[in-house]
Amino acid sequence: TPSNPAPTPDSDSAPVPETGPDKDCTKEFCDNQLSPDYLLRYQINVPDDTTADVCDGCTISMELIYDGDAWVSVAFSTDGQMIGSEAVIGLPGDNKVEKYNLGGKSDSAVSPMPDSQQTLSDTSIEVKDGQTIMKFTKIMKEAGEIEITPGDNTLLWAHGSSDVLGYHGFTSKSPFELNLSSGAGEEPANETPSNPAPTPDSDSAPVPETGPDKDCTKEFCDNQLFSGYLLRYQINVPDGT
Repeated sequence: TPSNPAPTPDSDSAPVPETGPDKDCTKEFCDNQLSPDYLLRYQINVPDDTTADVCDGCTISMELIYDGDAWVSVAFSTDGQMIGSEAVIGLPGDNKVEKYNLGGKSDSAVSPMPDSQQTLSDTSIEVKDGQTIMKFTKIMKEAGEIEITPGDNTLLWAHGSSDVLGYHGFTSKSPFELNLSSGAGEEPANETPSNPAPTPDSDSAPVPETGPDKDCTKEFCDNQLFSGYLLRYQINVPDGT
């Protein structure tokens, strides 16, 4: 058991006021509304023998509340990009909350960290009254991992559409900046938006572009939705219309 045990917020209580300059996130839970249906609550746990500025041995307790039944995640990053970040992912169907390396955008590249790095405590995940609620406490500074500081941090949030870990969709994820001490946060100004335009796969064979010279009632037209995913379609018009 850590020397600074995780406080347990009451998820069923009345809405909590927004985090502001009068809130001390080392003494009470601070809130960050990630999206209309996704709430992050957190508190920095400071041991008695250090300060919030030095934060030697600090841990952070987090709670993610999603209005739905799905896997949920928060990740720690150096640049706001998925690849290279380190996530905590909760799978309600498996009743698991674990640390993951995000090595790529395919399912196979998202893998749990080795057992020696599974250092989370006070973990839980449940679906209650239509909400998925994940809780955990993480050591803020761990060897070989992205450090979480009491000041400014770059994070990412994501959730799925089911309790099976898989693609989160264009609008179900985003990077964000968060100052843990003050609770002030915003989406990075120079970051890719949460629903970026799809990018064709440059490694695949070129697909003919749909354009003004193409009649989609007489031949198939193409739309490269994103890398590795192509839509082809044709409108079938009856002779009498």
